[in-house]
Amino acid sequence: MSAVTRQEIGACTRGAFGSGWVGRDQLCAAARSAGARREVVETLEKLSPRVRVCGVPDLLLLLPDLPDLPDGNEGGERGAESSVA
Repeated sequence: MSAVTRQEIGACTRGAFGSGWVGRDQLCAAARSAGARREVVETLEKLSPRVRVCGVPDLLLLLPDLPDLPDGNEGGERGAESSVA
């Protein structure tokens, strides 16, 4: 299975934001609702239960070790799968 990427985290959690601060459990719920892979949800579950973020850029600051998709793969097959569910 491929590594979880910054783009994949962003795509599956974007819907959680819009009305204030979001916690870990809300991020995990949003990812599940977006059809994220198990590995993505597991990555989010590793965040502190006290974490609060107000957007994808803030969330990605908490996950600095996640790789980017290679150039030319911005849409990525994984991203397409996540947004369809």
